[in-house]
Amino acid sequence: MQWKDLSLKFKLVLYIVVGISFILSASSITIISTVTEQEEQLAYHDSIQNAKSFAHQYNADMKANMAIANSLAALMVKYDSADRNETNEMLKQLLVENPHLIGSYVGFEPNAFDGRDAEFIGTEGHDETGRFVPYWNTINGPISVEPLVDYEMSEYYQGPKSLKQNVVTEPYLYQGALMVSYDSPIIRNGEFVGIGGVDVSLNYVDEAVSSVTAFDTGYLFMVSNDGILVSHPVNKEWIGTNSLHDFDVPKIAIAAEDIKNGIGGHIDTIDPVTSKEVVMFYEPIETGNYAIILVVPPEEMFAGVNSIRSDLISIYLFSILFMGLMAFFIASSFTNRIDEIVADFKKISGAAIRGDFDARANTDVELDLNLIPKGLNEILDSLTSYSKELQNSYELITKMEAAVNSSRVVVFWWKNEEDYPVEFVSNNITQFGYSLEEFTSGKVLYGNIIHPDDRKNVWDELQDCADKGKENFHKDYRIVTKNGDIRWIHEDTYIQRDEEGNITYFQGTILDITERIEAEDSLKAMEEVRTKEIHHRIKNNLQVVSGMLYLESLKFKFQEVVDSFRDSENRVRSIALIHEKLYQSKDLVSLDFADYIKNLTDHLFHSYNVDQENVKLILNVEDVFLGMDTSVPLGIIINELTSNALQHAFGNGEKGEIEIDFQKDDDVFTLTISNTGEPFPESIDFKNTESLGLQLVTNLTTQIDGEIELDKSNGTKFKITFRENR
Repeated sequence: MQWKDLSLKFKLVLYIVVGISFILSASSITIISTVTEQEEQLAYHDSIQNAKSFAHQYNADMKANMAIANSLAALMVKYDSADRNETNEMLKQLLVENPHLIGSYVGFEPNAFDGRDAEFIGTEGHDETGRFVPYWNTINGPISVEPLVDYEMSEYYQGPKSLKQNVVTEPYLYQGALMVSYDSPIIRNGEFVGIGGVDVSLNYVDEAVSSVTAFDTGYLFMVSNDGILVSHPVNKEWIGTNSLHDFDVPKIAIAAEDIKNGIGGHIDTIDPVTSKEVVMFYEPIETGNYAIILVVPPEEMFAGVNSIRSDLISIYLFSILFMGLMAFFIASSFTNRIDEIVADFKKISGAAIRGDFDARANTDVELDLNLIPKGLNEILDSLTSYSKELQNSYELITKMEAAVNSSRVVVFWWKNEEDYPVEFVSNNITQFGYSLEEFTSGKVLYGNIIHPDDRKNVWDELQDCADKGKENFHKDYRIVTKNGDIRWIHEDTYIQRDEEGNITYFQGTILDITERIEAEDSLKAMEEVRTKEIHHRIKNNLQVVSGMLYLESLKFKFQEVVDSFRDSENRVRSIALIHEKLYQSKDLVSLDFADYIKNLTDHLFHSYNVDQENVKLILNVEDVFLGMDTSVPLGIIINELTSNALQHAFGNGEKGEIEIDFQKDDDVFTLTISNTGEPFPESIDFKNTESLGLQLVTNLTTQIDGEIELDKSNGTKFKITFRENR
């Protein structure tokens, strides 16, 4: 059978199905591959972000534990009393106030604490050397003390000693308890004299980490820098004994090397627990070089991707089947009529042969492609067929309009004029209380319903997009309904241009997103309350610490000890005041530093019982707002320099002035603290002194990337310049 012998219906169906199938296949393959690839990338990105979020969370916990060790070591540096009993009470109280700790301790080099090691050989909390090495712990239940062991070889002591920096140990087993130690060196005059540290049980870490789940069966666990398991939700016996290298899986070994080098990433591998394919996401924890590992089965991570792929394939197959049926019906509609025309004209030709030429006029002829060349009847038939196609198109348009009007999306055509004169709007504009006629008649312009506070901004941004040659404009803003309600809507607009690039009209849609905006506002409000509560609690806790320092100072008779406690109390107070001001601020991230300086200096004058008739305070402070990272060190600097002036510059009732200037020029801040009292001693180098206060001033100035100058030409003047790091 030759091609010409095939029926016209078959050819039409074949042409349509093959052509549309080719187009649909190419477009569907492109769409499916693009969408699935994007969804897979999004799934990976979400999992990576989850792993990073968990890592940041546990990094904060580890920083808090290290901060306790740092504070303990810092206290020992300036602890001149050298009272072993008092120190033991302090370590014991530290365990009581921090129940998540299982041990607190200090360890000193021979005779480095008080030079009396020989008097304490073999006594409680001491070993045969008499060194002051008390280890307070709750490993066996109640709080008890024993001497530190293996300090001449163990990482918890030798690490800080050799490195002279903080150390977080690898997990280790002691008296049946699996733990991690946080240790900080005690450095006096540049020499190592001992350590201060705390121990944290891995049971505490394991409970927190193992409680986290991801998707349906995914889970989270933690490892040390050397790959040793610190937690595991299923195999508890692996904790502290097994490492990632023990799994004998090459890809997991690669991940272990990345973790050791502080690198995050992910691998596709086999889960040693379930023997199933999983994706492991690992992220380092900055403090202690630990890492979080998130294990997720790919079928759960890509469940949404597979669902979208299946839906797209189903749509593609349905489209092919539907177009095949449509091609059959379209071909049938043509070929059936052609068959009828052929039959009719055979009758006409037969009548013509018989001489009946008028019979032709009575035939309803449409289009005959094979027997009639061209003629009036063909034109009329073509017009008739065309009119039917127009009717079909009109019905399709009617259905599309009905679909739009039954949805929440309102369709607009706007003129390129201010306030958006409307050329067309869908009937569902009634959901906002307005009628179709109000817009089409020009009685209401679209710009009239945009909220007055948003109207200019919306128009300016739309014109900016148009001026830059962009084709699309997207924005969220408010409109006012007919009854006066305010609703949030999202606008998507296509900027239509002519061949010369001039704007002809704007074609767009608006969608009511009020519920989404309200939900987002609720979440923001909840976060603000949570942040305020954090600042409030920190402020309260610091005030408790300040009060405890004051109460402790009452126990001592020596003025030097009392002054040290008062200085520490004022430093804590300066930090607590920052959290109080942040709690009262509007944005919870910056505070009115002028108001802060006034409150801080008022407290200092009261703390040192200064007679303001003798010592006058002059404040020349510009209204500026600073973030917490700058406010804390700057507040301590002001506290130290002002306290120093109050203590040393005005002896024997001498009168004078203390002046504090704080100004901003462009992005440069200048803090000047001066006094007219006794000049700063010539024999003291303020940048290299044993005074804790001046050390804090120098170090904290460096911390904020500032520069400090001392002018002794007229009294004493400290000048600090810096830029705030945002």
